[in-house]
Amino acid sequence: MHAARLTALALGLLLIGAAPAKAEPRGKVYFLVNPQAPREQWERRPLPGAFVTLSWTMTIPAPAHAVSSCRYSELARTDANGEYAMEGPNPVTAHLADASYWAYSPGLEPVPFPYGGSAMLPKDITMTFSTRSAEERLSHLSLATRPGCGGDDLRDPQALYLPYLRALLDEARTLKVDSAVGQREVQYIEAVLRHASGGDQPQPLRVVPVQGSVEAVKVRPPQ
Repeated sequence: MHAARLTALALGLLLIGAAPAKAEPRGKVYFLVNPQAPREQWERRPLPGAFVTLSWTMTIPAPAHAVSSCRYSELARTDANGEYAMEGPNPVTAHLADASYWAYSPGLEPVPFPYGGSAMLPKDITMTFSTRSAEERLSHLSLATRPGCGGDDLRDPQALYLPYLRALLDEARTLKVDSAVGQREVQYIEAVLRHASGGDQPQPLRVVPVQGSVEAVKVRPPQ
């Protein structure tokens, strides 16, 4: 396994000069129209407006145990034809790392199509109606505020993270989970959105003259 990884790495380095600077991954998201039908009769249509995060994770052998490292993740959104495109990682990461996906559309969740094995193919993603309870769905949404590698290094060249968080919050509010746990999860999503938009940062002060004195007034950021 170790020798195979080294060989693959060497081949990847040799390909750098001939490969494009970015992997530029593309794919398509579908909506499963009739999940209640037998699998062989399933029908799909393109799903516009779905958010897709692809992540590339590298597993490096070590004496005690293998170490996995998420090397790149990026957020995209499908167009009117259900298609998405990304800048992607460098070609070495694209060839050597394992790709996985996260997809979100309000009220939906991914489903294997047509069988379990295809669930890990990020170029062909199928979503259908979520069967989770309102409480389970809300917990799912609060966890989804950190897509990709789960940190602050999500690549967002299309400026989609704020619309993504707003979509999560809009759905969370429609679930109307009145428990204390549910309220905390909605508040958490609100806090993540507020932080991402800079709403929790100290606002600059503007000095306004008031009859021989001055008054400091907070300047609201543009909406």
